[in-house]
Amino acid sequence: MEVQVNFKVINPEYSQEYADEYNGGKESESNWKYNWAVSYGLKDVQSVSTIDNNCFVLKGNFENGDTFSFNIPNVHTFRCHFADGAHEDFAVSKSILNKTHQPKKEGYNVIRYYFYINADPASQQISPNLVINERDIPKELFREQ
Repeated sequence: MEVQVNFKVINPEYSQEYADEYNGGKESESNWKYNWAVSYGLKDVQSVSTIDNNCFVLKGNFENGDTFSFNIPNVHTFRCHFADGAHEDFAVSKSILNKTHQPKKEGYNVIRYYFYINADPASQQISPNLVINERDIPKELFREQ
């Protein structure tokens, strides 16, 4: 099956009343619902699950080639499982997470999962799969090389 994962940062200044009165109930150039949003698609997913209060392991390479691995605690994780036993995680810090939503539609072979993220406190998408509270970014990630 296909899976679509969506991250959406809520615009706290959005006004549904303004949208109703001036734009037929829809957002507009001066009244956006979200400060930013991004979607990722995966194919050939066997199943999905969610994990609350999980620890996300952020792995990568510094510019000089050294590798890093940091544990990011207290995240809500959406996990996609593949037939070969592998999985891919998408996560958001619980301290910035407003809500999640997984619509249920019969007859569709696409699963959609939405992370709705509060604008305050400030967040940062530090990898395609992870949005965290800025205060939770490991200081070592910005070490001098």
